[in-house]
Amino acid sequence: MTHIDTQLWDKIKGNDIKAFEFVFNKFYGALCSYSYRLIKDEETAKETVSDTFLKLWQQRDQIEITKGLKPYLFRCVHNSSIDYLEATKLNRLHTQVEISDKIKELIVDDGDYILDKLFLDEVESDVWKAINQLPPQCRNIFCMSRFNLLTYNEISERLNISVNTVKTQICRALDSLRKDLKNYL
Repeated sequence: MTHIDTQLWDKIKGNDIKAFEFVFNKFYGALCSYSYRLIKDEETAKETVSDTFLKLWQQRDQIEITKGLKPYLFRCVHNSSIDYLEATKLNRLHTQVEISDKIKELIVDDGDYILDKLFLDEVESDVWKAINQLPPQCRNIFCMSRFNLLTYNEISERLNISVNTVKTQICRALDSLRKDLKNYL
């Protein structure tokens, strides 16, 4: 840790709000940019950085910084951003499971369970046929989005294509599926 970092951190640990404001003003913009590159949402990125500084101030007595303020802050923001992304992904998965469970409840509550089961099997079979008829890249992108719960940005990074290409392929897939499955819609 540099001499200046050591002095600043000692002042912050000694409740010097001016030193804290100096560190905040010095790193806030760069940390927001870094978080935004991970999260892809400006407001959430700002909130993540603000939360990091709030925790830093609240827990300054317990925190030991050895490699410098900048690396410490960037690591904290990185971890918080990744935690946010993981929580968001789990929420999407949880929502899909809830919807699936509600559909099953509707079927079970209806007295025609066997007919409903056969109908659902037929629908599922037709959906998979329609998905398998999509062009390979379009099908791959659609499956990554809908079944792996990846965001457009994540798909773009994994396939090394632009986000606009991902959006276009998803639109094409949905248009094709609407046409192929129009009897069910």
